[in-house]
Amino acid sequence: MPKIAVHLHLFYSNQLDDFLLRLNNLAGLDYDLYVTAIEFTPAIKQKILNFKNDAKIWEVPNYGYDVGPFIDFLHHIDLDKYDYVLKLHTKNNSSRIVKFTDYYLSMVTWREMMLDAILSEQGVQQSLNILNNNPKIGMIGSAHITTDDYTTYSKVKAKAINELHKLCLSVPEDKTFVAGTMFWVRAKLLKPFLIYKLEDFSISDNQIHDLTLAHVMERIFGWSISSQGYKIAKVKIKSFKRQKVATFLRFHLKELVFLFYKKKITKKGYLLIKIFKIPVIHRKVKK
Repeated sequence: MPKIAVHLHLFYSNQLDDFLLRLNNLAGLDYDLYVTAIEFTPAIKQKILNFKNDAKIWEVPNYGYDVGPFIDFLHHIDLDKYDYVLKLHTKNNSSRIVKFTDYYLSMVTWREMMLDAILSEQGVQQSLNILNNNPKIGMIGSAHITTDDYTTYSKVKAKAINELHKLCLSVPEDKTFVAGTMFWVRAKLLKPFLIYKLEDFSISDNQIHDLTLAHVMERIFGWSISSQGYKIAKVKIKSFKRQKVATFLRFHLKELVFLFYKKKITKKGYLLIKIFKIPVIHRKVKK
């Protein structure tokens, strides 16, 4: 049975119950649980230990979003003792709409896309079957958000190439990566990343959506797999609702037009035109 190291970065502590429920899908497997957070309350610590009494728990500064704590985790373990690493983190679970490649989707959908593929009961089984039976598969992520689309890395390409050179890795032709950085990966393939320390990352800022070292690392986690001669597999358990960009724009353009401009005939036969909900024309319509 393979030995697994699970790292969970618990930025949103209110999501702990949900993650512990999903982690039940690892029951029967040989895994160690490592949990980091910016701050732990005694109650949160105890809940984790009640779930797995040998879990390792420690606090980290708020550097590098989920990536900085993951790098810190790598320095807390011996990668040679593990076959696979499962990287998890809490995620903004709101209805806010974001764009990914040619689609728009909500943050809650984004989160479910990641977790369903790698931490649902079927997702765990499929991921381990792939890793156990395909020695050249190095990483597994959700099929919905694993991509090599140029627009998803164009802004950070130069920085990513520079960081790959620091890792003494060549720039691969296959630039696939797992957007959102939740994945299964062979432990040995993470060794190059031990050159980094938590302190290499900047303070996390939710107003910044790209260009930091953490965002660059999101890409090169995947690129490094290809550079080391392995491939990334995609797991899809179920489908999720998302809209093509063109469909999204058409739909919301109608909403905007309705907000800015509204024209109707009232029951009394008056033409009513409103701009920004302010009546600008109100006159009797000739029959």
